[in-house]
Amino acid sequence: MPSIMYIGRSWSTKNIDATHPDFIRGESRDVTQAWMDRYHGRFGDDYLIEGYEPSVDLLNDGIPDEGWSRGDISKWLAQYDIKPKGYATKSTLLNLVATVMSPDGVEETEALVEESQEEIEGDE
Repeated sequence: MPSIMYIGRSWSTKNIDATHPDFIRGESRDVTQAWMDRYHGRFGDDYLIEGYEPSVDLLNDGIPDEGWSRGDISKWLAQYDIKPKGYATKSTLLNLVATVMSPDGVEETEALVEESQEEIEGDE
């Protein structure tokens, strides 16, 4: 589990995430991987981060895999006009990616696109 510690000049500093308490200099705080994926780019030299490896494209091919965050997979699918119903888990999204990328997936992908368009028209 990643941890973060404020090591700047001030005694304390505001937390980037308003739902978490302010950082106190020298106090280490455990955070989740997902939280660090979201906010890690905002921390500079005034912070010591341990135990964190950013999520990456494991195969380095531009196609979503286990290393991608759920939000990034959703954005990738949105490029193909595929928006799953309700809340979709990361596994569900990766299954949709597999469908899009499979050679036989053209018809399946068209069906998914049709389904997402019907939902949009039904909402109006």
